[in-house]
Amino acid sequence: MPADDYEALQDAVLQVMRLDLRLYKREQMERRLRAYGTQRGCKDLRELAQALRTDPALPAQILSYLTIHVSEFFRDPRFFQELRALLPQLPAAPHTLHLWSAGCSIGAEPYSLAMLLAEERSTQRYQILGTDLDERSLDRARRGVYRDDELRQVDPQRRARYFTAEEKEFRIRPDLQRFITFRHHDLLRDAYPADQDLILFRNVAIYFTEEAKDQVLQRLSRALAPHGLLMVGSTEAILRPQELGLRQVRPFFFARA
Repeated sequence: MPADDYEALQDAVLQVMRLDLRLYKREQMERRLRAYGTQRGCKDLRELAQALRTDPALPAQILSYLTIHVSEFFRDPRFFQELRALLPQLPAAPHTLHLWSAGCSIGAEPYSLAMLLAEERSTQRYQILGTDLDERSLDRARRGVYRDDELRQVDPQRRARYFTAEEKEFRIRPDLQRFITFRHHDLLRDAYPADQDLILFRNVAIYFTEEAKDQVLQRLSRALAPHGLLMVGSTEAILRPQELGLRQVRPFFFARA
């Protein structure tokens, strides 16, 4: 028997959802899961574990509850200002750029990246991959429909160029959407795409253990093309980039050493 009810739930999540909670910080994850269990009326996490094994709808509900859904277009504009300045370092046409938003949530980040490329590299082919653990978020990303508050950083010119207004919502235009593929991906267990010209890894690792975060950063560095750039957020700070075969080129940006 597991030592406590959290470990019992860990076993059930690994068996049913193929998600290893041992790679996530226990304090934060346990607090959220206990809150979810209370909402569901479970007396403890063992009861939630049993429900997970018997209710086919529960895995997606738990995953959606655990996933951070805070997202908006051009979130933290300083990152995108730095990215605009670094775009000339990426290969020019006829090279097709391959870009990966790792942990893309509802798709705002890859769509923001596509807008920037449409403006700065309008004659170049590019393919953007957006991945996430939560299928519900990916469904929203594929639909490409957003509320006004999620477009706070999108100016009127971009709204007119890249969106179609639909009552109180805005839909991404197909000519931008066609460059983006959304796919389910677990950073802690799935294979990584190779030879990426740019990887965006921001505000994803907040619940990872330090060991798991180091493992992900090592794999991301290996997924870069020789000239590739890795863009991280404040929660993914890289203190010793040389140990990952990286060098810092600007705040939050790293290149292959």
